[in-house]
Amino acid sequence: MSGPRVLRRAWVTREGWRDTKAGMWAWLLQRAAAVGLVVVIVFHLRNPFVRPVQATLLALVLLHGLLGVRAILLDFGLPVRWHRALFAGAIGLGFLLFALVWGWRWS
Repeated sequence: MSGPRVLRRAWVTREGWRDTKAGMWAWLLQRAAAVGLVVVIVFHLRNPFVRPVQATLLALVLLHGLLGVRAILLDFGLPVRWHRALFAGAIGLGFLLFALVWGWRWS
């Protein structure tokens, strides 16, 4: 009897990323946003009045938060077939909220 089958991915090749599902992209983006937030918060604490840092902070908070809401909705039992729609909806809502908040904040 052989051991469990392990899926191996070639991370640095295009072929390794082929057929990556929306759920995996959402997971990767949320983790990248979390790491980015740690870095941007350090810059924000040094000088909170730098506009590019504020914009990056807002964008990362929206991305991380909305993808987290997507994950919570899926955990509560929404069908797996909604992965792609929820991912696109989170990204679209993030762009919309960013434009509204950033436009209102600096008008």
